[in-house]
Amino acid sequence: MKFIHLTVYALAAKDDSGLLRQLAITWIPTLAGAALLLIGLSRGGWIQTIMFAAALILDMGGVYLTSIRGNWRIHNPAHFTERHNLFIILAIGESVVAIGAGAAGHPLSAPLLVAAVLGVGAAVGLWWLYFDVVSLAAEHRFLESEGQARVKLAIDAYSYGHLPIVAGIVVAALGIEGVLANAAEQEPLGAFYATALFGGFALYLIGHSLFKLRIHGALSAPRLVALAAFLVSLPAASFLPPMIGLSGVVAILAALVTLEARRYSKIRRSLQAHSS
Repeated sequence: MKFIHLTVYALAAKDDSGLLRQLAITWIPTLAGAALLLIGLSRGGWIQTIMFAAALILDMGGVYLTSIRGNWRIHNPAHFTERHNLFIILAIGESVVAIGAGAAGHPLSAPLLVAAVLGVGAAVGLWWLYFDVVSLAAEHRFLESEGQARVKLAIDAYSYGHLPIVAGIVVAALGIEGVLANAAEQEPLGAFYATALFGGFALYLIGHSLFKLRIHGALSAPRLVALAAFLVSLPAASFLPPMIGLSGVVAILAALVTLEARRYSKIRRSLQAHSS
């Protein structure tokens, strides 16, 4: 897929010599990473794990190092940000799918229904924290930037800065799936699913903090407090019933959403008016 992407990109670049040179440089870590993937696939076992990890590091690290002072172009910034917004929506959809996956094979019961409602509430919280103000403010800042400054924002804040945000959603979805699978149980949630659940939402907020720091050069105090709440609650969640753990997650998200809804009401209206 990456080979096809780079080939089509080169065809679209046409006579842009700087962009064609950048694409040629990008082939180097891409081919090296592909070679490591094939080596790992042929060997299997622990060698495969090492080779796959090395391929990921080489590909992503190599592309980043060759891009920060490279010759990329952002011809349509609105489309660029929208593409990342859609990817976030797909990732959040995974957390909704996890509700069904966790409930599969279990008889319908009140605890299962309550857990499903809480899971949807957590997914809505993920959506709100990104799309209510953050994506609009970031897009506004991105559109204001020009030239190489815009390219650097694209690389740091979007192409790489969104990785912990998406990873947090996926890991949190695993935790939600674990809660649904054990919704009727009174046994402790356990370290694995507690880490996935609370750690996933913590990683999501870490990604948001890095994203805002790169876009606006500032941090959000309420989100840092919520991040600390997730991290502090994580050890105790391992010993609590699954429903209590998920309820705690939703409570933290609800408090954060309520606070930000009031705090950023004027900014929200201004951004919405500007985008329309």
